[in-house]
Amino acid sequence: MKPRLIVLICLFNLTLLGVGFFWLRVYCNHRLAQDRPAAGQLADSLRTQAAAAAAAERARPAPPVLIYRTNQFQWSQLESTDYRQYIANLRAVGCPEPTVRDIIITDVMRVYAARRGQFYQNGRAFKYWETDEKRKLNQTQLEEREAQLAQIDQELPAILRELLGINYEREVNKYFVDAEEDDRRLAFLSEDKRARVLALRDQFEGRREQALWAAPVGKPTPGQIEQLRQIDREQEAALAGEMTAEELYEFDLTTSPTADRMRRELIGFNPSEAEFREIFSREQALDAAYAYQDTNDESVRAAKAADEQAMREDIAAALGPDRAAQFEQAGNPDFQSLTLLAARFDLPPEVSQAVLDMRRLAEEARRQILSNQDLPADRRDAALIAIQAEAERATRETLGDKAYAEYSRGATWIRGLGAN
Repeated sequence: MKPRLIVLICLFNLTLLGVGFFWLRVYCNHRLAQDRPAAGQLADSLRTQAAAAAAAERARPAPPVLIYRTNQFQWSQLESTDYRQYIANLRAVGCPEPTVRDIIITDVMRVYAARRGQFYQNGRAFKYWETDEKRKLNQTQLEEREAQLAQIDQELPAILRELLGINYEREVNKYFVDAEEDDRRLAFLSEDKRARVLALRDQFEGRREQALWAAPVGKPTPGQIEQLRQIDREQEAALAGEMTAEELYEFDLTTSPTADRMRRELIGFNPSEAEFREIFSREQALDAAYAYQDTNDESVRAAKAADEQAMREDIAAALGPDRAAQFEQAGNPDFQSLTLLAARFDLPPEVSQAVLDMRRLAEEARRQILSNQDLPADRRDAALIAIQAEAERATRETLGDKAYAEYSRGATWIRGLGAN
């Protein structure tokens, strides 16, 4: 009986499960039927909103189209066969003044380089089998070349001065020597004042060059000399309007041709600031007195020599005996060369005088031997060679090997000691 009962219980449970599943489906279908209208309404609402947004997007104005154009500038718009117009074009487009100068200087120098080049050729076509003398200039062509090159050397600075208001030599030196030389020399002036003073300097230099251009080479007329001196006076007045009296004097001490010459001529003298000023005041007065005069004229040369001698005596009296002797020594080219050599090789300044003393003693010994008529020729020759050898040894020992090697290239006095 128990198995039959178990079967009946299982059938009953299955029946209940089936009835429950049936009523669950009925309930779900009923809920779906109720929810379907609400879902349809939601979908319709979403479709309506999407359509409205699309219509609004279509109605919105289109954004502007950006068209990028490249700069249509061409260099040919600036170039001109007229340099003045070329410069004006460059400045009109905002080209910096230093760049304007660089462009024009390069172009002008290229033109003059081509002119120079044509005078180095004799016009004969190159043939690789011909030897060099076929293309050498003859004497007439050489003379013509020198005349033309001298003309170019005179024209080029004048052209650049006229176009740009610059000093040709000073401007070129900026590329090869020192672009900041003026700033260092005139550091005692403010930057603005320095710029104004340098502009005045260039302006009056240009006026002087134009006046000299119109004068015969080296021989301005009395009227032109007065014109040049008037330019000097006007420059002095213009500079005095920019600087104090002390600044103006320091400007002259720093930049004038007189001061530059003194710095070359006083090598080895080592002047103090006070001594330099003392000498400068006299040298400047002498230079001003003979400015623009023809020193090839015998009367002018004689008058200047007399005034220069009087000036040197005046300087010697102001310096005192010891410094006056050193001032005179500085005028010896050999002493200057040795002073420069000593500075180059970091030698004591005293070696310059020591070498000159050795030279004096060696040459005196040579004169004594040559004047001794009783000395046999073979002994005289041997003595001269010994003097030369000793001079070489002592000079090398004083200067050192490197400095002596440099000095001996031009020390003909040593090689001449052994000559009979």
